[in-house]
Amino acid sequence: MQQKKKIIVVIVAIVLALVLIGGTIGLYALSVSIYAGSFNYRCQTSEQDAFALADFPALSRDRHTFATMQGHTLVGYLYKSTDVPAPKAVIVFAHGMGGGGQTGYMDIFDFFCARGYYVFAYDATANDESEGEVMGGLPQGFIDLDYAITYAQSLDELQDLPFMLMGYSWGGLSVVNALNTHPEVEAVASLAGWNKSMNMIDHRGCQMVGPVAKLLLPFASVYEFFEYGSYAFSTGMKGFRNSDCAVMIVHGEQDDTIPIDYGYGTYYEKYADDPRFTFKKYPDRDHGVMTLEDGSLDLALMAEIAAFFDAQMTK
Repeated sequence: MQQKKKIIVVIVAIVLALVLIGGTIGLYALSVSIYAGSFNYRCQTSEQDAFALADFPALSRDRHTFATMQGHTLVGYLYKSTDVPAPKAVIVFAHGMGGGGQTGYMDIFDFFCARGYYVFAYDATANDESEGEVMGGLPQGFIDLDYAITYAQSLDELQDLPFMLMGYSWGGLSVVNALNTHPEVEAVASLAGWNKSMNMIDHRGCQMVGPVAKLLLPFASVYEFFEYGSYAFSTGMKGFRNSDCAVMIVHGEQDDTIPIDYGYGTYYEKYADDPRFTFKKYPDRDHGVMTLEDGSLDLALMAEIAAFFDAQMTK
């Protein structure tokens, strides 16, 4: 009788283990499916959002290519103003996700180039002119920016110039994370960005299926690690600890794409009284924090960022 009970216990344990293993595999497969479905596509800048170089008479650019660790060839452009004979610094710009690559931000490049900067901007993997069948995931932005900075620093004409970083949305996430691999940059401006990849996965997942999405986060983290290695564990907060550069954080309080607490709020709680940090929030703005109500570029905000960059070169 005792032997029979032992056999039943073993069978029940095996069944429970199989159910647990099966459930774990199922949750992992579901998380991978949702994650891949969110990022497995290419982006092309629409005609209505793309600028042409001819739109900016004083702006010129040189085309460059460089490769990432995955072997993808990315396309970048070094923007200059014909009215500025000698630059005072270089801004490496990281674009957002969904609308394509960097040509939609050319009005920003023209603004900063006219104020004495060179701007190195690039199309991230699977965006516009760059290679890659799909973007793949958010840490791809960290990788692409890492290699873009390294490439720009290797150019003879940029030697001995201070380097600044500026990014919007996905780019805002990428620039703060870039401090983990490039602590030497002088300053970083992150607009509508956030701290880590999983912040966006958490927010979007809860929007789609509710709090149950939080059960999938550990599996999504494992998937990111398999895809991106150490880049998957990167966060902006780690980057700040890894660097002593100046940081400017800009966000809109009405942002529902990436709520302000995932970036600005997280940073403010830790660094509100730290003089190397500058915080600016807009109570009435959403994710499009760089533009006015009529859709035009907020030149006053751009001037504040330019003054922030300028200040780092006078220290």
